[in-house]
Amino acid sequence: MRRNTISSLLPLGILLAVGLACNGLPTIQTQQSAPPPAATPAPQATAAPQATPDQDNAILLQKLAELEKKIDDQKKAGKTVAPPVINSRGTTAWVNSPGDGFLALRSDPNSNIGYRILQIPHGANVRVLSCQGYSQNIGGRTGRWCRVSYGGTTGWAFDGWLVY
Repeated sequence: MRRNTISSLLPLGILLAVGLACNGLPTIQTQQSAPPPAATPAPQATAAPQATPDQDNAILLQKLAELEKKIDDQKKAGKTVAPPVINSRGTTAWVNSPGDGFLALRSDPNSNIGYRILQIPHGANVRVLSCQGYSQNIGGRTGRWCRVSYGGTTGWAFDGWLVY
């Protein structure tokens, strides 16, 4: 009989220990009477009307519809230009990098990892040998990393700054 009492009180003890560990000692609140009214009631600020969840949802749905329309309009207005086809012997392109005056020829198709082999000057002709199958955005330009030959050196250049 004593064993049953201990085993039934054990979960209660564990629960109390966890409660103490998390929240400290439990407090018991008693019902108190309301404070006496003040002689002069203080002016209370009126709360601004709160939007209901349905109103919030309607506003969000409207904004979502506006954004989707903008995206669709941009897709329709945007000119999709197919990337140039690179033939097996390569394609000639010229460097259009007037901002800094050169296009970097890199060891790898990545501006963070690939080190700069040399600088191809603005206006120079290069031979594009092959390009990766996907585009990305670098420095505000969209393009692909392409295997390029310039002055007898082969490396990788970003074709966002090439004109075919």
